[in-house]
Amino acid sequence: MGGYFNIAGRKVATHHLVLGVLAGYGLVINAALPKTDKTQPPPINPNSKEEGDFVAKFLESVEAEEKKNKH
Repeated sequence: MGGYFNIAGRKVATHHLVLGVLAGYGLVINAALPKTDKTQPPPINPNSKEEGDFVAKFLESVEAEEKKNKH
C-alpha cells in the first residue's frame, strides 16, 4: 500500500509519520498560544450611562432567574 521506514528496528508506515508530525505541530502551536481566563466575561463598554444601567439591570435579572430556576 504505502512506503515504510525502518526506525529503531521497526517498520513505521509513512502515514503514521505524517500524523505524528502534524500532531507535534499542533501541540507546539497550542503551547505557544497565550492562555486566556475563560471564567471572566468580556468587559461591557456602554456608549452611555443609560445603556450601562440597562445592561447591568438585565444581567442582574438573568442571574436572579437562573438562581430561581436552579433546584
